[in-house]
Amino acid sequence: MSAKTETPQRAELVAFGMWLFLASEAMFFTAFFAMTIIMRVAHPELLAPRPLGLGLALVNTAVMALSVWTMVGAVKKARLGESAVAARNLSWTAVLGLLFLGVKAAEYAGEIHGGKLPSTNLFFGCYYTLTGFEGLHVLIGVGVLAVLAWRAKRGDFHPNFHSPVDVMGLYWGLLALVWVFILAIFYIF
Repeated sequence: MSAKTETPQRAELVAFGMWLFLASEAMFFTAFFAMTIIMRVAHPELLAPRPLGLGLALVNTAVMALSVWTMVGAVKKARLGESAVAARNLSWTAVLGLLFLGVKAAEYAGEIHGGKLPSTNLFFGCYYTLTGFEGLHVLIGVGVLAVLAWRAKRGDFHPNFHSPVDVMGLYWGLLALVWVFILAIFYIF
């Protein structure tokens, strides 16, 4: 087990730093969501007939929900010092993140095959931009999860040091929240 510990003050500063980062990411995504909503109100003709199917989006919603559950488990187990279980949960979260990306890639392939390109119209330009940025964030998250899983397996996290897993949990939660908004704006409403 790692001898590394952190003071409560350091853990609070790490969490505060992550909340600031998440706030900047939320503003970034909010600007894109606002642009999409304004575009949809100004150009309702772009949405008839329904441009996107819901099936794969619902699969990805289930995958993202399951990944949040495994991430929460990783945070809990890291805080308890149960490194092996934390490593397993982090690994599963990474695998689910890759599955999310795979489903999105399959959906993209179908849309592109059907002639729905980013240049087709404003709707698809917004759709590919937002889902692409979400996918990039998930891919970065998968990389971080892999490193954290390796560190957890090594025994780096315990009750006196777990902030890296905690802040990754916050980041993954933001990705899930962004996906919910993407689902609502592009697939449901």
